[in-house]
Amino acid sequence: MNLTFPNTISGMSSQETILYRKLLTRLIKKRRRNDLRAKYMNGRNELHDIGYALPPIANDINIVVGWPAKAVEALANRVVMDGLMADDGTDLSEQVERVMDVNDLLSVADSVHTDALIHSCSFVAVLAGDPALGEPEAIVQEFTADVATGLWDKRRHRLCAALLFDVSDDYETVAGAYLMAYGRTIVIEPDEHGWHVAARFDDDMDRIPCELFAFQPDERRPFGRSRISRTVMSLTDSAVRTFLRSELQAELYSVPPRYVLGASEDMFSDENGNLVPRWRLMLDQMLILPRDSASGEVPQVGQFTQYSFEPHSAQLRQTATMFASATSLPPDAMGVLTDNPSSAEAIDKATKELCLLAEKCHKWFGRAWRHVISRAQLASGPDGDIQAVRPQWRNPSTPSRAAAADAAVKLVQANILPADSEVTYDMLDLSDEQRRILRMEQRSKRSQERIDQLRSARTQGQREEVADGSQYAAPARASASSSGS
Repeated sequence: MNLTFPNTISGMSSQETILYRKLLTRLIKKRRRNDLRAKYMNGRNELHDIGYALPPIANDINIVVGWPAKAVEALANRVVMDGLMADDGTDLSEQVERVMDVNDLLSVADSVHTDALIHSCSFVAVLAGDPALGEPEAIVQEFTADVATGLWDKRRHRLCAALLFDVSDDYETVAGAYLMAYGRTIVIEPDEHGWHVAARFDDDMDRIPCELFAFQPDERRPFGRSRISRTVMSLTDSAVRTFLRSELQAELYSVPPRYVLGASEDMFSDENGNLVPRWRLMLDQMLILPRDSASGEVPQVGQFTQYSFEPHSAQLRQTATMFASATSLPPDAMGVLTDNPSSAEAIDKATKELCLLAEKCHKWFGRAWRHVISRAQLASGPDGDIQAVRPQWRNPSTPSRAAAADAAVKLVQANILPADSEVTYDMLDLSDEQRRILRMEQRSKRSQERIDQLRSARTQGQREEVADGSQYAAPARASASSSGS
């Protein structure tokens, strides 16, 4: 990606220019490392010098090890946002539903989480849309760490400034930029003369309209750490070198090595007097040697024992085990077969570590999503009414439906959980659509029960009135009969 970022922006104040250049310097400084991680993620990492000469046949060998992508996707598949839920347990407002729908929020969330694992962080901004162009009033847009950066406010635990570059789909052209700070957002666009400030938006909010999604943040590194760590990259390079050596051995040493006794050097020269490369001699299916012109003796040809692949296989197994340990993955997930497959306890231990890490991601990412949705409601709601919502996360342990249902039924039968509780729905891992249908059915059922209660009360009242009337009518008939007598 050869993106060119603008250095000079017309229309900015001196303070804004200082902030812009400070953020741009930080972005360019971090960009090389982010590009390197992206190469490992996409299997395009280049093999470093391994310290010895390789035959020309090695140029045709393309080794791709997908372990970094496995490390990212294995965790990303356990950090899935199924929807949003209101803090007070009520249904989501139409405004929140509209924000989710027009921005395809669940798909955006998957991309944000994956990019945060790759680059250590990702940025999500809430931008003002143009309804005249068919855009929603509030646009929720992701900016990856290779085209965005920010400054962290340690006292308020939030971003205090951000620089976001809007790039084309092929990541070849910069289409625009946004400079954000407390109380203002600056829109930067290109023209025939260069780059200029196209618009300014001021607000009285105590947060900028951009949130940071950081993986494993702490006080020293608030922008997080990448899942593709130095350990992951080093072990991936080691695996690539091991595969390359095994491929070369398969090509060059699959035939047992041979030796020749009583031969001279000129017997291994071509028609131009140049020595034939050793690797070509190894690949030759037929070796023809003339008699020695001086002694007349015939050279004797023999062979050594064929080389074994076991050293390469053993090293690859060791590298895979180290990689699995560094990324909390089961060793079998590396695709390397072993004589002793991982036990159920070992797989369960690795899975638990991955689930614990996924639950931490729910905490790190969940807080940022709450602020994103709140800001989007402000941008799209004319009345300024905001519904407090929080993400609904899928269970990272991915239990079977039968196991989840059995656990939920036992808690409901023990009167620990109500049958229609959101906690029960979480245990059953119901989707947002399923929860919505269940709530509608429950409301319909409760309404019908109230109608039935009113009907029953009315019927009971009529019966009581009839009973009371009959009691008063009986004495009247008795007095009438006595007077007649």
